Amino acid sequence: MRKKLGIIIEVRTGSKRLPSKCLKKINNKTILEILIDRIQNFKKIKKIIATTKLKQDDIIEKIAKKKGINIYRGPVNDLVKRVSRAAKLYQIDHIVQLTADNPLIDLDVMKNMINIYLKKNFDFVSNSIIRSFPIGTDIRIFSLKSLLKISKIQKKKREHTCYYYLKNIKKFKTYNYLATKRFHRPDIRLTLDFKEDLKLIRKIFKKNKNKKINLKNILNILDKNPRLKMLNSKYSKNIEIN
Repeated sequence: MRKKLGIIIEVRTGSKRLPSKCLKKINNKTILEILIDRIQNFKKIKKIIATTKLKQDDIIEKIAKKKGINIYRGPVNDLVKRVSRAAKLYQIDHIVQLTADNPLIDLDVMKNMINIYLKKNFDFVSNSIIRSFPIGTDIRIFSLKSLLKISKIQKKKREHTCYYYLKNIKKFKTYNYLATKRFHRPDIRLTLDFKEDLKLIRKIFKKNKNKKINLKNILNILDKNPRLKMLNSKYSKNIEIN
């Protein structure tokens, strides 16, 4: 039987360090819209936005409807519950977890990870169990069944969907997708959490112009313009479990 796989984007406007960061614009598109547009290449996989019930996140629902993408609104701080309920509502059994903080994920990496997950029957596939890729290119894949089991026993840190997997890694059949030598750049920060991160991402888009957004092109830009890497380097050790 074919596994029902879905991509769930976790997003809200209530970020404290960079308020409404998912609504910041690059070339007249919000960060959230950029990520949605990029994952549309996965035509046979359901896409779901999982946001909160707060009034301030009405704008996220508006963007989802404009883009024709499924929307679920749930708890503010309980992402375990929000993601699992979104998956149940849209009848998906396996979840590809993304966050709107990370608009620069590599789609080829994601495709490879999905193939590994589907073919090898792993419980949890990630490219950041042991970090080798740049910060902010994180992708995680797991089953709804395992997340529901976790939901019954996880009492703390429920604002992080994958906290239990990552803290109890030996309890699961896991696969850590390692970067090739070319992409092995754990020192580089491509996530969006501070104003310096936004400045860097905007400069990457400006220099990338009409080229495909992927790690190869992004790293070429940063290697040719080493000063860019310094824009947010002071935050390179700021890594949160999501």
